[in-house]
Amino acid sequence: MKTVPCLLAWSAMLFLSGCADTGDDCGIVPPPGGMGQTPPLLSLEVPAELQVQPSLNSTCEGPDTSQVPDSITAEVFDPNNHAVASEASLTGNGQAATVRFTPTTTGRHHVRVAFAPVGSLQQFGAYVSRAWTGGAPTVLPLPRCTQLDRTTHGTWLCDGVAVHAANGTQTPLGGVSGMPDVAVAGDVVWVVGEDRVRRFVDTGSELELTGSLLLNQRDTVKVIQNRLATADELWVLDSERLHRFAFTSEGVVIGPPPTPWVRANQLPFGVDMVLGLLVRLGPDTVSVIQVTHEPGSRACTFRLGPSGAFVASEAPCQRLPGVPAGIEEGAVWTRVDTLLLPQPGQTLYRWAAVDGALTERGTLVVDAPLELVSAPLRPGFAIPFLQWRQSRVGSAVPVPPESQGPLGLELLPGNADLSPGLRTISPRFYWEAGGGQGLGGTRVYERRASSLK
Repeated sequence: MKTVPCLLAWSAMLFLSGCADTGDDCGIVPPPGGMGQTPPLLSLEVPAELQVQPSLNSTCEGPDTSQVPDSITAEVFDPNNHAVASEASLTGNGQAATVRFTPTTTGRHHVRVAFAPVGSLQQFGAYVSRAWTGGAPTVLPLPRCTQLDRTTHGTWLCDGVAVHAANGTQTPLGGVSGMPDVAVAGDVVWVVGEDRVRRFVDTGSELELTGSLLLNQRDTVKVIQNRLATADELWVLDSERLHRFAFTSEGVVIGPPPTPWVRANQLPFGVDMVLGLLVRLGPDTVSVIQVTHEPGSRACTFRLGPSGAFVASEAPCQRLPGVPAGIEEGAVWTRVDTLLLPQPGQTLYRWAAVDGALTERGTLVVDAPLELVSAPLRPGFAIPFLQWRQSRVGSAVPVPPESQGPLGLELLPGNADLSPGLRTISPRFYWEAGGGQGLGGTRVYERRASSLK
């Protein structure tokens, strides 16, 4: 299977001109690169060449070809606003220009091209991604997984079915009422369904049941929104309450009374209409992310109380810009959409848990015609990705920086022709529909481990 070698997306602020005296539409200057041309593709450490067109005056009788630029200057800045060595030259008798540079950093680069004495100033983003750094694909003999994870011993968990690494046998973990909710922590597998919470341990040859709790009507779990798991605890956010289940030293699963978390003016969000998300702030502290009628999102803190149940913090909820677009164990991604012309686009933020609060750990401006694809959030950890609007020339996943700063980009492997709904990215894996050669199944790629917060 051949993967797309690199990703680029770039766009420009268009300067429109016409007949001011008559108000007639006298034509629109095509975007940089020419109307309908394939956008250039940029990859890390590879010389890049961008074609840019000046904004020329037009008359109602046609373009005034005598008015063309005779000089050009260009500047390129990397995501950290550092100047990148570049060169620019006019082509086509002044009707276009070529800008050349070699990117040494992934992420959005800002390009400014100034034409003189006519042609105006063109500014746009050029996107650079590194090649895929993860592993080769593994094909699971199951339809494309909505919820997917793997134990330390190598057992795959796909939509409530365990696929054992030793012999490839499959063990359904659900009952007659439908697909259970599964959370994995090392070799521990928590399963919620049919009014029960079960804890399994992967021994390498089987999933051994180590504890089970039958939920009464008071403590039953309703529609699950999100969950966090360790070997000894499972935190579940349903549509109304925050639950905590613990595995005691006596080998028993217990569940203190759940805590209501819903506040007024709550709004569903995301492609699967989630009501809330969980971000771990510490061993006994969690942040509940929700969207209200006020602009942006808010993160409210809950801590474990003396009874073992969660208690809402008296501290004010933290405000975050935008709407959640991705979720990790200790981080949430938000997106802010800008619909105003001449440059509609989006801004992506990553907020990581640092010292008991959510701190910005990466930003990325996404210009049209790139678009940001938000992930379904209800199944588990998931990260948004970028794709080209007009054609499927490849997709890229944002890469967090070492500290606060711009996000980088990494090209996704696999089938570039798949629609966005058939691909999912988590902090550990990237998976998509299909097992190759037209077969069904789920193709899973393991991502390179990251120690970033």
